[in-house]
Amino acid sequence: MLSTVTAFDGTRVLLSERRWGHIVLRHPELENKRALVLDAVASPDEAYFDATGAVHVLKKLVNGVSDFIVVIYVRKGKEGHI
Repeated sequence: MLSTVTAFDGTRVLLSERRWGHIVLRHPELENKRALVLDAVASPDEAYFDATGAVHVLKKLVNGVSDFIVVIYVRKGKEGHI
């Protein structure tokens, strides 16, 4: 299943099933949190652009292991990939 979301900066961001599997493999605590990841991209509390053009978005968590969830996506034109 391919998920798409419009990021806060207008970029159409894609999250493929393959990428999601990689994320959950490394971060099993996110297994049921796909919607949270997409929400962080669409409506972050903070965003940073690094020197390579990747966007780091942070969303504050109310309850969880950490204070923030961090999602990184790479933009290529008007489209991006997590």
